[in-house]
Formats: sequence, C-alpha cells, structure tokens
Amino acid sequence: MASQSFFSEHTGTPPFVQPLLHALDRMQRREVLQPQQVTARAQEVLVERLGTSLRPSEAAFAHGGTGLIGAHTHYFDGFAVIMPLRVGTAVAIRFTEGPDSRIVFEGEETIWPLSAPDAADDAPFWVRLVRETVHRWMPPGAAVEVAMVSTVRPEYIDAYLSALGVATARAVQALFAVPLGTPALMQAVREIVEHCAGFPFSLAYPIAADSGRPGTFTLVDTQTFDHLPLEAPSAEQAGWGMVVAARGMLRDAALYRERRSVVEEAVQQLQQKAFPGLQSLRTLEHRHLAQALAALPVSYRPVIRHLVTENQRVQKLVAATRRKDWQMFGALLLMSQASVSHDWGSNNERVTFVVEQVENLTLDGMYGAFATGRGGCVLTFGKTFMVPQALDRIRTAFEATFGDAPEVALL
Repeated sequence: MASQSFFSEHTGTPPFVQPLLHALDRMQRREVLQPQQVTARAQEVLVERLGTSLRPSEAAFAHGGTGLIGAHTHYFDGFAVIMPLRVGTAVAIRFTEGPDSRIVFEGEETIWPLSAPDAADDAPFWVRLVRETVHRWMPPGAAVEVAMVSTVRPEYIDAYLSALGVATARAVQALFAVPLGTPALMQAVREIVEHCAGFPFSLAYPIAADSGRPGTFTLVDTQTFDHLPLEAPSAEQAGWGMVVAARGMLRDAALYRERRSVVEEAVQQLQQKAFPGLQSLRTLEHRHLAQALAALPVSYRPVIRHLVTENQRVQKLVAATRRKDWQMFGALLLMSQASVSHDWGSNNERVTFVVEQVENLTLDGMYGAFATGRGGCVLTFGKTFMVPQALDRIRTAFEATFGDAPEVALL
C-alpha cells in the first residue's frame, strides 16, 4: 500500500515528478512560427487571395512587444522596458498592373480597398493603419496590393499595433525606396498608430518592435530614441505565461486622450507654481514628487504620482534584470500593477483576480504578474516549472469564480 500511494498507479512515476513532466511536455509543445515563416506566409497570402504578378514586391516582419514597465511613456517622453515576444506580424506589398489598390488579412474574407485614409467607411482601425501608412509614401499614380499575416494576439493591443505599424512601414519603405532613417520612420509609425487607433501611443513600442529580439528586453529612451538590449532570464531561470482575463480595451479611448491632457496641464501648472524649468515629467525627481503633488489639483495627483513613480521604477527593473534578481523583478511588476489599479484607476475585477492568484503562489515559485497595458491580458512570471501549474490553478479558480474559463498559454 505504501508503494501504491507513493507511485502513480498508471505510470510508476513518483507523484511529485508528474507535475514537472507535465510542465516539460507543455513547454516542449510550444510552437511559434519563425519570422521567415510568417513572412513567407504573407507572400503566399498575397498570391492566394489576389493572384500572381510579375511586378516587384517586398515583405517585412516585426515582433510584437509588451511593456514590462512602459505604458507611462504613452503620456510623456520617459524610459520604458519592453519585452519582445516570439510572435509577430509580416506584411507583403507589391505593385499591381490594375487600377485599384487592395488589402487582405489572413483569416478575413474581406478584400479591403486601399482607398485614401480619410475615406468615410466602417473599416476597422487596423485596415486604416495600413491604408494611412501606404498612402503616406506611395508615389502618385501607383497602385499596390498588400497582405498581412500576424501571430500576435489582438489582446496584446500595443504589441499588435506596433508590430503591424512597423512591418507595414518597413515593407512600404523597401518597395517605394523611402529615404528615411530609423528615428524618423518610427516617429511616423507612432503618429499613424495614434491617428488610427484614437489614443496616445508611445515610441517605445515601435522602437522595440523594430529592434528588439526575443530572449532580450529592450530599454528605450523615448526622448532620444536610444535603446539597448538587456539579457532576459533564460528558459532555465524563469518562464512566462499568459491569461486572457478580459477581452478588448479595459477603458474607452477617450480616457487615454483625457489623461494626456491632464499631463500637459499638470506640467504647465508645475512650471508656474513650483518648477519653472520643468519641461516634462521625465525630469521630475522622485524626491520632489510630494512638493509637485501639493502644487496640483487633487484630481490630478493620483495620475501624476503613478506616471512619475513608473518612470523611476524602470531604473529599478533594469537593476534587478542585470543582477538576475527575478524575485525583485516580479515584485516590481506587482508594484506597477498595484499603482495602475490604485492611482491610474484601471481596475478590472477579472484582471485583479488573476494577479491576486499569482500573488498567492509566490511561496510556490511565482514571481509576479501584470496586465499588458490597455487590454485584459495578464502576463505571469515565475520559476520555469511552476508557470504551467500556476496557469492550470488560475484557470480552474477563474472558472469557478466567473463561470467561464480564460484562455491560457505559455510564452
């Protein structure tokens, strides 16, 4: 009987080993198309949906990237740490002999006309994004056909937009021989995304989509466009999981526009009342934060406290990364998420539930969790073999609480 209680009835494996084998099997089954495969698929979709052509064509790929601590740079020119994902977007574009320009997206039946970006229609914003990017640089009288393939989940809102924007811009640049350097092109991508999506968008995400590579983090200075890679934890050191806690954007786009106005007004008031040389929240030191908050209207204080604290937290995240202190790294992510909930005011009971589940597992080897910007997708971070188990526990508890099971995946 003792032997039967210690060993699995079906496999003869000790029960404490079984979860590790299950985790290893799930990690080994993670399959993501490589960039060259996604790019080749975009070229195939172009031919499958729009026919063959002898005219020149180009294609480009960009990785999606999620902000570890970076969403504050949507509102001022601060520092950000972005994690490039293995997934990404490819765009193929070619000249066409026909008079009409067209766009196709893998997974959609519609063939969208590539009409002028100000055309009045009900096209979704991702179609408008491609349109505006192409029209910004397309030679007069030219006609093109475009195909897009993406492995970025739409729940990663900022990652999806940045990957699509950069891949389209790079493909367009190659086809039309656009004479722009990288900083100017990334600035153009940011402007186009903001215009089409209707909310503030940081330069950090296009820069990371263009330059970042999986297996690293990208530290970005959004004022100077400087960026450098940071060594991310290896697969042996730590792992990542994803939980889709809620669909779509958690708040209306108008809120994000209003928050940018708050920041601009706050900087003006601080210049007038306490810090005459202040040009951006970027240069407001944490030791002066209490003085700055006292000079602002009460309604502004939580937003400004969150943004300034987040910018300062980036330095701590970089230090933890370089020390390979993944417990501190996870704690900083949890602090960031708490600030988002308490000061930024982006509470969502489903997101909060997932984060709390991870916090309850810290003694078991989970390090932290955070919501990926504007969406309801939560990234979880912990010891490699603990993450699959944590995802299973979270999924079970979530379904018992809310009545529906969230999608979960290893990254």
